[in-house]
Amino acid sequence: MTAVQKHIGRWLLVSLVAITAISGCSSTKPYTLDPIKTFDPDTTDIPRPPENESYQYWDRIDNTVFHQLEKPLDLNNIFRTAGRVIGVADAKQADNVNRLDEPPESSWYNYRHYYNPMTPEELARGPNTVKPDTSGPWTIFSAKLEGANPGFFIEDARGNRFLIKFDGPQYPELTTSAEVIGTKIFYGAGYNVPESTITYFYPDQVTVGEDVMVEEKGKERQMTMADYRSIIANKPRNEQGKIRALASKFVDGIPVGQWAFEGTRSDDPNDRVDHEHRREIRGMRVISSWLNDTDRRDANTMAVYDDGGYIKHFVQDFGNTLGANGASIHEPIYGQAYLIDPRYMAINAISLGFNVNSWEMVDTQAHIAHPSVGYFRAEVFKPGQWVSAHPLPAYENMTLRDAFWGAKQVMSFSDKDIRAIVETGEITNPKAEAYLTEVLIKRRDKIGRYWFSRINPIDKFEVKKSSRDIVLSFSDLGIEGSLFKPSNTHYDYTVSLVDRKNILQDRRSENPLISVDSSDISASNINGKPVVLKFEIFTRRTAADISEKFTRVYVALESSGPRVVGIQREE
Repeated sequence: MTAVQKHIGRWLLVSLVAITAISGCSSTKPYTLDPIKTFDPDTTDIPRPPENESYQYWDRIDNTVFHQLEKPLDLNNIFRTAGRVIGVADAKQADNVNRLDEPPESSWYNYRHYYNPMTPEELARGPNTVKPDTSGPWTIFSAKLEGANPGFFIEDARGNRFLIKFDGPQYPELTTSAEVIGTKIFYGAGYNVPESTITYFYPDQVTVGEDVMVEEKGKERQMTMADYRSIIANKPRNEQGKIRALASKFVDGIPVGQWAFEGTRSDDPNDRVDHEHRREIRGMRVISSWLNDTDRRDANTMAVYDDGGYIKHFVQDFGNTLGANGASIHEPIYGQAYLIDPRYMAINAISLGFNVNSWEMVDTQAHIAHPSVGYFRAEVFKPGQWVSAHPLPAYENMTLRDAFWGAKQVMSFSDKDIRAIVETGEITNPKAEAYLTEVLIKRRDKIGRYWFSRINPIDKFEVKKSSRDIVLSFSDLGIEGSLFKPSNTHYDYTVSLVDRKNILQDRRSENPLISVDSSDISASNINGKPVVLKFEIFTRRTAADISEKFTRVYVALESSGPRVVGIQREE
């Protein structure tokens, strides 16, 4: 045997051992007889940490360059990927899901619309509690003169503080409406977001406070009323002479910097799960794809030391969603490729520049029907290929189960819900408002069809005991969302006893309901432990191209009644 052969043999042996270890570690008990964890106690009191230093553009460089260079050096990731290719290892699933395959509520996330359906009026209200008081004076206490989006911070007559932002001069109503709509959707999906609303104010109701400093050409100086007038100079007025703006209310608590899409915060003892392996952050990719939220990154997040003595995690800045890109519009590349994308750069290099990407052939202006909506389309949207403008570790780690979780949040918004939320953007052109609503509905349905055809989309399991039957009911999210026809759907299933491995039933149901004769279960417990039933359900659609994958549901028959204690989804 040559030296080269020996080295290859050793490498293969090391790889096999590592892959086997990974595969072995991936199997865990699929159910629990303990209470289901629905809340993560990451809200215990901690000392207030110092504010993280924030760099506006560093996260783009870090994730685009350094994170990509580090990935080939991550042996764990390499071995797991190799294991997936040869079928002996699974993708690394999110670390913070419970036995029902859900993320618990926490300082990051709350159960809202999908879990506890909200009315269209509640969704339209979102997190908002107050609006800026426009009946009295506003006092500027901080401002930014330079950059693409100059604006200022005000305190109204009631003492409430708001960030005031404006639309770009060429696209009135675009950025402000996108900010409000994006905020309301993320709130309904369960995230912590600031209060945002459209406001109109008279130019001369605003004054500059004492000792307000601004930066100009790298030097600080005191702000003047002339600076304020230069900010609002080209802003359109309505019939009453008022200026339209976005008002984003200061959140309660003390800001302590931003949070990252990777790792944990070293000075927060409550922060125990790597952010790239949190279900609610991985699954956020699907929600971002719906809104074409391409600028989702570290710099557009906020960590706040809450009055309760812990760090609360916010998602903010939705001015780059829908058709908006700050003060301007999205370009066709947004959502279809990273702005610096090695995949397409390599193809272009190999083809000596003859390859032309699809987004390079789009006449952007030809697809802008309404300036107040910008460039936002449904026909070019590909849910499985969508990417943010820059790579994000959490988004790159998204598995099919994470995507299913994100897709069911998106599909929980009905047509009526979407219309109610879009109306809060106060777009004055009814045709533009209708167009935006239509695109959101079409993109929502594309997300549902794509992800629900790659995993068994049944959920919301409930179990009851009648006089003699154990009845498991569930929802078919594909049918609920009008994506698939009930007449073409049936459910093949088996029911077995976990500890005895004998099948009690092997049947088909035309409805999302399974009954098991409890007399088939000979004993109520084994060694003092409740009997656990395993329901293995396949959803088949005769007229749809859908993978026939199982969902396993574990039900414990306890003295207080039957209870769902575990859910497994095949990828």
